[in-house]
Amino acid sequence: MLNRLFHLRLAVVAHDLFMVWLAWVLGFVVRYSFLPESRDIELWSFDIACLLAIQAVVSYFFNMYRGLWRFASVPDLMNLMKSAVLGALSIAVFFFLWNRLDGIPRSVLVLYPIFLVILWGGPRITYRIWKDRHFKISAIDKPRVLLIGAGNLADLFIRNAASNGSCHVMAIIDDTAKLKGAQLRGVKIRHDLSQVGQLITDMSLDIVVIAKSQPSSELIRLVVDQVAGSHCQIRITPDPEDFDAQLVNVSQLKPITVEDLLGRDKVELDWKPVADFVKNKSVLVTGGGGSIGSELCRQLTRFGVSQLTIVDHAEYNLYAIDKELSASGTVVKSLLGNVVNKAHLFHVFKQVKPDVVFHAAAYKHVPLLESHASEAFLNNVVGTQHVADCCDEFKVDKMVLISTDKAVNPYSVMGATKRLAEKYCQFKNQISNTDYLVVRFGNVLGSAGSVVPLFEQQIAQGGPVTVTHKDMERYFMTIPEACQLILQGLVLGEKNSILVLDMGKPIKIKSLAERMIALAGKAGQVDISFTGLRQGEKLNEELHYDVEQLAHTPVDKIHVAKYQTDQKAGLVTAINQAQKLALAFEQDALKKALKAMVPEFKTSPELAVVKAEIKDIIKEQS
Repeated sequence: MLNRLFHLRLAVVAHDLFMVWLAWVLGFVVRYSFLPESRDIELWSFDIACLLAIQAVVSYFFNMYRGLWRFASVPDLMNLMKSAVLGALSIAVFFFLWNRLDGIPRSVLVLYPIFLVILWGGPRITYRIWKDRHFKISAIDKPRVLLIGAGNLADLFIRNAASNGSCHVMAIIDDTAKLKGAQLRGVKIRHDLSQVGQLITDMSLDIVVIAKSQPSSELIRLVVDQVAGSHCQIRITPDPEDFDAQLVNVSQLKPITVEDLLGRDKVELDWKPVADFVKNKSVLVTGGGGSIGSELCRQLTRFGVSQLTIVDHAEYNLYAIDKELSASGTVVKSLLGNVVNKAHLFHVFKQVKPDVVFHAAAYKHVPLLESHASEAFLNNVVGTQHVADCCDEFKVDKMVLISTDKAVNPYSVMGATKRLAEKYCQFKNQISNTDYLVVRFGNVLGSAGSVVPLFEQQIAQGGPVTVTHKDMERYFMTIPEACQLILQGLVLGEKNSILVLDMGKPIKIKSLAERMIALAGKAGQVDISFTGLRQGEKLNEELHYDVEQLAHTPVDKIHVAKYQTDQKAGLVTAINQAQKLALAFEQDALKKALKAMVPEFKTSPELAVVKAEIKDIIKEQS
């Protein structure tokens, strides 16, 4: 293949140099054709040899031999023109300095680039037209495409579509005012993005392609919403470099992901302080096989920790992350264990002597834990108590508790236990030299048991997609982003405070389901079923209490919720008493004890349902 390409390049160079010679000779022929007695025209001389050398160098400078005639286009013709004009100027300067243009008429220097552009460009365009017609496929057999955006990517897409016959571009929509009514490669540019849905119907479109570099989440959501009622697929163009080099087929365009819908900006953080803080330190991660814990472990291995200890009670999760990190170069110690077992946890701390501890071990499934309050309390509260106490006893520099937005004004056992875990860390901050840091954030995409994998599975099975309530909203961020911000929180220096991650705007679960169905190209085929709020669920989550003063930090996406340090020593006694209830499986008494320790805990699940119904009635009446 490379050998063939090399010979093709040589053929192109030979063709172009012959055309340089021909253009130069034609210039003399035309110049002297107006004279009754013309002088003899030299077909080869030292001057012509210099001419070929100069023009060859200029042509190489303009990359004329890297493109393929098969895909010749306007940019290629512009390069030809620039090469011919600059070549003529270079030739004129050379011969002026060499022999003061002796024997070279000025008119020849003007005619030469004109003839050269025609002789270079004519064969290229002719070959391109012949190839396009030779390989042309009926537009009926091609997917019918609507492009969003009329810039360079759209131009490349149309050119590639014509080259490989992969699709037929029916229309373009771009909201740039100056492009209204214009055309791009013969395709009309429309102005109103709200026309997408109508055009899909009118033109029987198969695919909508967003042909913009780094399109905004607002644009993506608008397009997805317009496509939601059709069978049309949505795709997005790749990076321009990949697009141009590989001549991407429409079937190779990447689908839009849920992350694209969220539109989370890429986290740009200063990693040096984090690396300096954890370098050569022993770090322990509980729940290290889970969604958040495993990603924390991955990121920690990049910062030169002396030893990474992973504790998890899920055997396969522990095996998977241990296998993944085995080649990282970091000393990884994976230990099977449960944070509820204080004796084993004490043994682990004594063995590895951690400097920093990330406590990510927790039960988190809200409806399930409503009927398993004992397990929720033992794991989420008592487990946190054991970890925090071990950190104090072994003089750990810093412990980070991974918390949740469900701990704010909780309706669920899960939320109440996480709030109690926060309170215990706040209490330990008052009496311990260890720095206890609480990081609170909302849902993360792709975590075990989260709504996105569930929706994907339900859509793949043909539905229905189950949504508990049409007005339910949740905050979302990606797992890597959450972990990056957690690590950044290590070096903020905030004392007696809770770090709250910036989750952006909440997203309606109903809209998320509709958009995921549209992205799968199954609009109209998969239904959405509203099942009603489950025990412990809220319509809207909150990220901080009203009494917590939210303030900015040096990191844009991290806020600090400052609180009054008023946790009482009686908290320990209350937790110990509740632990006895949990061990005795006294579920009702345990929930009452939780209510006493977390007064904001709403133990009646019907309260959320009543609020939702009242909200519906108000909307209908208005």
